Amino acid sequence: MLGWGCVFPLTFLIQQYSSTRNGYPRQLQSYFSGSVNYKSLNEHTMVSVDGEQENTADTDAEVTFHVVGDAYVDFFSFLDGEWPESGGDSRLDQPVKCYAGGSSVNTATHLKALIKNFTEEPKPKVILHTVLNPDDHYGQMLLDHADEHDIPIDNCRRDDDNLSTGHCIAIVSGGERSFMTHQGVVGNFGADDLDVDKIAKTSTHLHLHIAGFYNIPGFWNGKLKRKLEAVREIRKEMYPDRNTTISLVTQHDATREWDGGLSDLFPLLDFVFMNDLEARSIIRCGCESSKNKRIEFEHEHMQWADYFGRQHPTSNAIVTRAEKGSVALRGKKILSKQKPIVMNSIDPTGAGDSFTAGFIYGLWSWRSSSTQQKTGIDEKWPTEAIEEGMRWGVSVASAAVMIRGASIPPDSTEIKKFLEQAIEPEYPVFDNGYSQISSCY
Repeated sequence: MLGWGCVFPLTFLIQQYSSTRNGYPRQLQSYFSGSVNYKSLNEHTMVSVDGEQENTADTDAEVTFHVVGDAYVDFFSFLDGEWPESGGDSRLDQPVKCYAGGSSVNTATHLKALIKNFTEEPKPKVILHTVLNPDDHYGQMLLDHADEHDIPIDNCRRDDDNLSTGHCIAIVSGGERSFMTHQGVVGNFGADDLDVDKIAKTSTHLHLHIAGFYNIPGFWNGKLKRKLEAVREIRKEMYPDRNTTISLVTQHDATREWDGGLSDLFPLLDFVFMNDLEARSIIRCGCESSKNKRIEFEHEHMQWADYFGRQHPTSNAIVTRAEKGSVALRGKKILSKQKPIVMNSIDPTGAGDSFTAGFIYGLWSWRSSSTQQKTGIDEKWPTEAIEEGMRWGVSVASAAVMIRGASIPPDSTEIKKFLEQAIEPEYPVFDNGYSQISSCY
């Protein structure tokens, strides 16, 4: 357990990186000088990075992105050799590095960078709703990261919560990564801490993204559901001509129960993102806990389509599959599959978050095109828009895993190179939802 009383070595690492560009420059002195209003951060006042109240309604942009979820400081150990035996030691060729992290921070950062690099004025806003303690070094790092990337933060931390900002040790070895996490204030983050009015009363089109669902127990078992229902009800009454899109990333469930009322959320979600390991776990536990018998299919992605299609017919499940690319599912059918891009990954941490950011950007980029059909408030996102989202998703993720650190946006030129390799989906989709070449998997 990494409590605040035992963090001197990690605090020392933060200070050591304060003047370097191992991810982003540290300017901690700005927080001691009072340029950020901590009181405002803790009272649901939307603040910009310079401490002034943020107005989310006055914008000429087509859409506003609200990202809700977990925030951590990640300490990365890149292990090139073997894991140490019990009581042993392994040498690291590179120093331990620290970065801003957490699914919501990673996603918001990549999405903001895409908007900055690929979108003309007026540029949509990306607003982050999370929890952090601004009085500790970890919280200061996250605030500095938000400052660096011009992302307003709505700090949903409760006034009486004195726990530390969440932090995590990530060990990257052999192309995989493992984590040890102290949740801190994230463990107390609940759906009731969200200011639903502030999110729902966005006058533009709205994309609300829930990041790291299984990392936030306070969102489970109907708590988040009630808030999402309220968002949709408010939007329907106040902005009937505006699109409201809601997406969610499952993330890994450390409890290994893979429930939390996720299935009850599907009717409220337009997109649910997960990797193949998470999809298998959700289906296995879902079938074990219900009377529904698990149906076996010749190919695994057909089983995914059937299971998630039974949760709700219009929700889209997007499953990333590492070296096998990604697949989009809806209504018990496979809409499309995106080819992987062959490259040597340096750091796979946060690949799913960068994919999600790319997908969301590609989705709305398709919609913003003057030559494309517009998606109304009650209409399903068309397959063409989803395919564009997957193309951007795989391109951004491919560029991101070539960089150490999950919240470091890749250079736009690298993303463009990968976009050229991901021009079309893998195969045409036929009426039955399956491909004639699906046996390749």
